[in-house]
Amino acid sequence: MSYKETPGAIKTINGWIDKGHDVKIITGRPFDSYDASRKWLNQHGLERVGLYCLNKYGRDFIKGASFNLELEDFYKMRFDFAVEDSPAAFKFFEHLPELKVMVFDRPWNQNQTFPNRNYKRCSGWNIIDSMVE
Repeated sequence: MSYKETPGAIKTINGWIDKGHDVKIITGRPFDSYDASRKWLNQHGLERVGLYCLNKYGRDFIKGASFNLELEDFYKMRFDFAVEDSPAAFKFFEHLPELKVMVFDRPWNQNQTFPNRNYKRCSGWNIIDSMVE
């Protein structure tokens, strides 16, 4: 709950929702982190954003929870664009070769080679937002 907003993220995400985009946050965090994550999002003005915990690692999940997302269901989903900062997560986009992926520039991904031309490094949310338009 003590994490601060990445500057510009909340304004950008809410702007996308206001324009009619269907925004989802899909995290590989354990399912038991959902409540705290949802609370943080709600307290920071992102109550309209869907939040899902993707079972990337075969962890136990909470049966019947609406926020569970198994890989087989994720792979059926389609997206116009994604924002990602973890190179380990790039493999989860391989089924969408035309997906535009904005890679949020972080120290842990600065030397990363991108899988294809659709991956673009972005230094901030203003750049990410301009690439979505």
